[in-house]
Parts: sequence; C-alpha cells; structure tokens
Amino acid sequence: MQDIPQETHHETTRLTQSAQVVLWEIDLTEVGGERYFFCNEQNEKGEPVTWQGRQYQAYPIQGTGFELNGKGSAARPTLTVSNLHGMVTGMAEDLQSLVGGTVVRRKVYARFLDAVNFVNGNSDADPEQEVISRWRIEQCSELSAVSASFVLSTPTETDGAVFPGRIMLANTCTWTYRSDECGYHGPAVADEYDQPTSDITKDKCSKCLSGCKFRNNVGNFGGFLSINKLSQ
Repeated sequence: MQDIPQETHHETTRLTQSAQVVLWEIDLTEVGGERYFFCNEQNEKGEPVTWQGRQYQAYPIQGTGFELNGKGSAARPTLTVSNLHGMVTGMAEDLQSLVGGTVVRRKVYARFLDAVNFVNGNSDADPEQEVISRWRIEQCSELSAVSASFVLSTPTETDGAVFPGRIMLANTCTWTYRSDECGYHGPAVADEYDQPTSDITKDKCSKCLSGCKFRNNVGNFGGFLSINKLSQ
C-alpha cells in the first residue's frame, strides 16, 4: 500500500520515458532465512544496481501477473528465479519451500537511480521516487535444476483481513479515465497536470484527488485515502 510519488507519476506521462528498473527484495527472516536483494540487470558501469544506498545483485529473476485488477479475485503473481548451483533447492529444503517469506517489488525509473550507478553521476537521483508492492510467498509451484517458481499472494489474503481485490494506493486513482468505474463523461476540464483545458484531445486525468475535484467527481475517486493512516 503505497502512494505513487509525483515525479514518478509525471515520468509515466512523458512521451519518452527512461527505462524502468524492477528491484526485488526477498525477506526470509520470518521463516528462518535471510534477506536477499536482486535485480535482473546491472547499471551502466557493469556493476550491481544501487538504490537508496543498497546494492541489488544481478541475478536472473522475473515476475509476472502483477497487473492491477479492479474486479474479481486478487492478483496471484508468479516469481521465477534461477536455481543456479542449487541455491534455491537448498533453501526450499531447509525453509519449508520458503512459504511465508515476504517479497518486496520496487519499480524505479532509471533517471532517479543513485548517482553511483552512472559514470558521470546523476543530478536527477531521487531516493523517494519508487513504487512498492509487498507480497507473501504462498507456495513453490515449480522447482527444477534450472529455476524455481513461486506463487505470491497479497499479505491480506494470508492474515485474514478483508480488503478490495486490487492494489491499494493512497492518493492515486487506478480507474481508467471516463470508464464506468470513473463515472465522468462530461466536457474537457484539465490535462494530466491539472492545467485547465477546453481541448478534448488534451483532456486527461491527473489520477489524483485534485483531478476528481476539478470534475466534481470526488465520490468516484479510485484511491484509498484512509490507508495513509494505517501502520506500515
């Protein structure tokens, strides 16, 4: 449950975006293991990607099925990692197939990465520009000499809490603008930066509460303002 930082949101609306880097933290401390930090790529210097001062070791890892889902059951993503030298096999045998471990997925645009990742530094480095989602390892669905795959679930599915079956963002609406969920079908109001416009081709929602206020549509805001009050 995390808000999308404003600069990250602006980056998503740019015609030319920097590459998006996905960083993985696998926390097995609750099941008797350690914490691991992986990334599927290296930085431009051929070294581990550094984010917020922490290195993410280059290691074959891939996640699928993380799409937002506003209807039906909650997403059940799959995380697949290399089983190089039988590393995962050993952990799975010792730690009950890693079930109960936590997976933290961080998405960061390359332009915001720590300056140490770049030969000439990075004046745009900003450690706050990340989008985080947290998951629990529910089961090991496949284990071979080559790779291991794990089915993930949202923490609320495993602790008995009842929340909507989609990722909860505090100040960001996940509805598609002018969709049935959004409910706004009026004239052009503002662009994606909340700048007024009467040009229908430039009319876009900022995905923020302010966008709904401009359109007198606060009742259909697709974010969860109250989750800012929840403990992390």
